[in-house]
Amino acid sequence: MVARLVLYQAAAKLISEFEKNGFEIVQGESFAAAEEALPEAKGGLTPHFAYSLNAQSKENVAWLGLRLVGERHLCGFAAIRLEPLQGLALSDFLATYWRLRYVDVDGNPVQVTNVQPEIAKRISGQVGYLGDLWIRPDLRKRGYARRLMEFAQIMAFDLWRLDWIYCWMRPTDFLNGNGARWGWLVGQSDGIRFEVPSRDFPKGLAFCANPSYALNQLISDIARDD
Repeated sequence: MVARLVLYQAAAKLISEFEKNGFEIVQGESFAAAEEALPEAKGGLTPHFAYSLNAQSKENVAWLGLRLVGERHLCGFAAIRLEPLQGLALSDFLATYWRLRYVDVDGNPVQVTNVQPEIAKRISGQVGYLGDLWIRPDLRKRGYARRLMEFAQIMAFDLWRLDWIYCWMRPTDFLNGNGARWGWLVGQSDGIRFEVPSRDFPKGLAFCANPSYALNQLISDIARDD
């Protein structure tokens, strides 16, 4: 387990980087507050985090935002939530969860296949989900998304001492190498397999994850990187 001092050193380094580029770091523990802080251009939160669909207690949710000094709304955002899966595999959880959140082109609940990637069957325990990563278009391709995703992983680990953390990614982004570039050790391009795909993700989604030892390594690497 990485020492808490090292974790704070890593977080401080990322905060310093963002501040040098003119950003303030904003943290929250309510998705309702996140929706108010985001600009209309963001289009709200995805079903994974929309407050109307996910009214979890504040102990199980958190978000991290970037705001340019002097501006009202956030220009960068990432959300995380805790999914305590003691005794339940992530693959079983997702089979039910996706039916509740997404529909196919006909408006019916999506159906996953019985044969899911092996990695999802092996994930259980104290699990964090990281998603809704967003950077305002005029600020993209400057490395902010990567650093924000790394920072969100550090924050989740600090809050919940996770066994695993995972995220979804567009297959094209994953195959372009963003999974590895953004600090994910485990990945699979067909991360969830559907009988009929979701209307929102007709090409499916890639799956990225980090076990606790990879989170420890990520934190240590950031803290000592010059």
